[in-house]
Amino acid sequence: MSDIITVSNLSKSYGNHVVFKDLSFSLPRSRVIGLLGENGIGKTTLLRLIAGLIIPDSGEILIDGQKVSRKTRGKTSFLSEPTYFYSFMCVKDAAQYYKDFFQGFNYEKAIELCKEFKLGLSRPIKYLSKGNQVRLCLLLSLSCDVPVYLLDELFAGLDPKIKNDLIKTILAYVGVNATIVISSHLLRDLQAVFDDIVILKRQGVVMATSEEIRSQGKSVEDYYMEVV
Repeated sequence: MSDIITVSNLSKSYGNHVVFKDLSFSLPRSRVIGLLGENGIGKTTLLRLIAGLIIPDSGEILIDGQKVSRKTRGKTSFLSEPTYFYSFMCVKDAAQYYKDFFQGFNYEKAIELCKEFKLGLSRPIKYLSKGNQVRLCLLLSLSCDVPVYLLDELFAGLDPKIKNDLIKTILAYVGVNATIVISSHLLRDLQAVFDDIVILKRQGVVMATSEEIRSQGKSVEDYYMEVV
């Protein structure tokens, strides 16, 4: 199985705060990967670096063998939170925004998905419930025809039914060859979905497959607590 993402000697700081220093690991393709770690450890920063939205201080990230740059933005879809949208936007405006910003965005697919999930195209986003705002962001992200989907804290603050619906949506609409990286604290809700987990620590990363964890008679949550 070849790797879709390779991180080599990655370093990133904000002022005097060091987020990563010489971080290295690889992620396999066609897997659902849980990106785990304590608050402030750098999960969102890592996803934004992979998406090419920010630049590392040193080191490099390869996506399908290509160094992350403007050219690789067509290989990733980064989940934007509802707060990234302007307050005056309606659902259709948000789809147009994605079309203008993200390479590989399938506008027609996005519109059809919004209709399928009964998100009124002319409804202002600020009047949608939190669950439907998150659902809109997810549908727009899934409308990008890319090999890598980066979903950051997708399920925080949602009720169990919406969480379950969103999980089903991800698994139903992402291609079989896609890699999905999900950053989350909600291990009990998602541990059955993960094929692999990556735990960020100050000293680097710890990686394991769900099969390896289950073979030890542990849950992902148990394993995570042991590691951290």
